[in-house]
Amino acid sequence: MKQLGHLQEYTLTLTTKAPVFVGSGVVYGKMDYIFDAVRKTVSFIDQTQFFQLLIDRDLIDKYESFILNKRSTENKRPTENEHPTDTIQYFLKNICKLDAKTINSLIVNRVSAADALDENHSLQKIQAFIRRADGRAYIPGSSLKGCLRTVLLTNMLLRDSNKVYPINIKQLNIKKLESKYLHTLQITKKQPDMVNSVMRGISISDSEPIDEKNMILASKIDSFPDGFKNKINVVRQCVAPETKITFRLTLDQNILSGANILTELREAIRAFDAFYIQEYNSYFAIKKEFEDLFRDDFIVLGGGSGFFAKNLIYPLYAPNHAKAVKTVSQSMQQKHKHEKDIEYGISPHTFKITEFDRFAYPIGLCQVTIQ
Repeated sequence: MKQLGHLQEYTLTLTTKAPVFVGSGVVYGKMDYIFDAVRKTVSFIDQTQFFQLLIDRDLIDKYESFILNKRSTENKRPTENEHPTDTIQYFLKNICKLDAKTINSLIVNRVSAADALDENHSLQKIQAFIRRADGRAYIPGSSLKGCLRTVLLTNMLLRDSNKVYPINIKQLNIKKLESKYLHTLQITKKQPDMVNSVMRGISISDSEPIDEKNMILASKIDSFPDGFKNKINVVRQCVAPETKITFRLTLDQNILSGANILTELREAIRAFDAFYIQEYNSYFAIKKEFEDLFRDDFIVLGGGSGFFAKNLIYPLYAPNHAKAVKTVSQSMQQKHKHEKDIEYGISPHTFKITEFDRFAYPIGLCQVTIQ
């Protein structure tokens, strides 16, 4: 810890115990990457260099013709051992007749695809990881701070024996919960004012850049309570397991007035972990595969990590787990077919996992240390 006047600066380190995804909103299609089926890698194309090459080599007409033909046959899937002909790889090699050196000059970065892609059957769109202006992957501090806010609120709800339950999810007012539990500074007489929030005294920097060698592709898989797995047609660019990601956590004691927020945060993480394991993880057969991953202090971060880690319904209704299940199930029945969630004892009734190099992982799981 560094003391800089009224500022206390800590290093917060996340060690990914599973693939972690923080999306940028960008989606890569078949014309944006090259899949190497032998090395199981995906190489992303620099689009600026690609279009400049088309101009320099007078290939624009060929490209337009290729795209038009690709659209007319895009629903056709190749048969066994038949290579797809609607990819940028096919266009550059077979139509433009470019050599390997020229093609490699268009590549901006390369990641391990492991078993997320299959050349013959599933060259899919890839959801991109968020990146800085210089192109390097990172995790925004706002994403981590939002996760820790949920962790703090979870612990506060679990400790409150006088909380008021909403009748249904539509009545759940997060702003009111934040006002009640986090707006404790009493700077103004109106508690809902944001100036009263202890979160103002907590600053989290964006992470240090993530090395490209630690980026992978991972599929989306729903695991059911009985152990059945359903692979979803989604591929994401993720941070690989066992990657260390560092942030600066700064506490402003001028705002916090000496409150021991760090102790509160550590206690909240442990309370969240115990609650997560007992009230969610324990309802799924796949938990046996993950026992070692949940031993240390952890948080669940990023996209695709599931409803439970990001929603306050379960801690709000605790210790009435059955009431929480019923409330969530009823809110999802019409659109998501959750009629049987009460029988499962958990709603939603899927555990969000992925697989990488033949191992299953609970997506978004990160060990957290603060020093």
